Amino acid sequence: MSQFQHLYLLVWRVSHVMVSTACFLMLSFACLSSAALAADRTRPQIDPQLQRPLDIPLERLERPLRTPTDRIKPIDLNRASIDQLVTLPGIDATMAQQIIEGRPYRDMADLAQKHILSDAAYDRIKDLIAVE
Repeated sequence: MSQFQHLYLLVWRVSHVMVSTACFLMLSFACLSSAALAADRTRPQIDPQLQRPLDIPLERLERPLRTPTDRIKPIDLNRASIDQLVTLPGIDATMAQQIIEGRPYRDMADLAQKHILSDAAYDRIKDLIAVE
């Protein structure tokens, strides 16, 4: 094979690789561009009213949060109805009925001493109940 033919084959191979690479890159770019455009069209449009900053007074933001026990008056175990007792966390109608049947209570610890509530159940509601 002559030097000219060898050079010709080398140039042909290099150009073939370059054209193949260029085609691959253009095809990849086209696929990625169409995917990006499709994703942009499916993105939900946000109402401009929702994008504006909120006008909340600074005093309202700096106010400490109150815990639920700050607002709730404790439930008296000796006077509460079943409806009031079932509002306590972890207390169902059956447990509420047992609490009522175990009356009178001298103090809150009587719930555990009379084996009406488990220690875990008592710990959940101890801040929400009272005995008067």
